[in-house]
Order: sequence, then C-alpha cells, then structure tokens
Amino acid sequence: MRGLKTFATDAGHKLVVKGSPRIGGTGGARQAFVALASVAALSGCMSTPLATGPRDPEVSMSSIAALDPVTFSGRWYEVAAFVPEGKSCVIGAVTFTAQKSGDLMVTEGPCADGQPTRGLARKVGPGRYAFKGGEFWVLWVDAEYHTAVIGYPSGQAHVLSRDLTLPPDRKQAVEGILDWNGYDTSLLRPARRK
Repeated sequence: MRGLKTFATDAGHKLVVKGSPRIGGTGGARQAFVALASVAALSGCMSTPLATGPRDPEVSMSSIAALDPVTFSGRWYEVAAFVPEGKSCVIGAVTFTAQKSGDLMVTEGPCADGQPTRGLARKVGPGRYAFKGGEFWVLWVDAEYHTAVIGYPSGQAHVLSRDLTLPPDRKQAVEGILDWNGYDTSLLRPARRK
C-alpha cells in the first residue's frame, strides 16, 4: 500500500509506519521515529551486532523491509559517509542492478587509483545484503528513491543520492535516520571528490 514503510530491526521485529520518514508532507518522519522508538523500547534487551567507529553498538539498527530492488537499481553517488581513518579510496559512485532472485549486482568505484569493483550482494533479510565478507543494510530510502542511507553492522555508513547534491529536507531526514540507528552524525563527512 502506498505511503506505508516497513522496517526490520536487528532484533527481528517488523514495523509498519504510515507515511514516509521525510520532512514535510504528512509528518511521516515524526511517525517513523515515534514508531521506531517503540520498537527500540521493546527490543532494548536484545543483543546487537558488534560495531566499532561512529555507531553506538548498544543501539538497535533497522533496515527497510519494503525495499523494491528494481526501483533501487541504478547509479547512485556517495554524497556523505563516515570515513575510517587512513581510508584513501574515493568511491564516487555505486551501481545496483536487481537480480530475479532479489539479490543485487553491485559495481563500486572506481577508486581514484584503480578499476571499479563488481560483485553479487546476496539478500539475507529485508533490506539486508551479504557482500564482500560482510553485510550492508538499506536503513532508509526516500519515497521517490532519490536518497538512500546504507549502514553496516560493523559501524560504517554511506549516504547515497541519484545526483551529487542533497537538498536540506533530505539531509535532515538522513541525519534523523542515522541518529536513530545510533550513528554520531557529527562524524559524518561530505564525500571526497576526485
């Protein structure tokens, strides 16, 4: 049903929220945060994946359960990220291609000094994919699939956009989603350009 977003928490709960977590419109962002807060209160005793870096491992992490892989497919640009110290690779863009199985073919990069990397991300849960020995979770995507937040149980995250800019309303929604999932948004950095 249009206007409903479903999220899955790391504790295995599913949550359906009316509206979309974005600024303006029907107040979907407030509804999403209030509803997610309720799930967090109920699952607060559950264990969370070990995390390091900019994410608090004591905070439950949620992925979007109703992700449409076909609509999600296409080229995305990294507009912000939590960059680990010493990481010199600039991932300017990533392309996702939906597979019939629900998996995603992922083409990253290229890094400033190399070739693009490509591999299959296998669907392991709602909005969750196994890729390169780890997992990435789609934490949020706006209703028009123009902006997405990708988080990792290991503690990192990337903010992706269909273009190289992030309008103020989507930036505010992104920061709210990251904060909700335990990220210290003061450590979020704009993507480095080549």
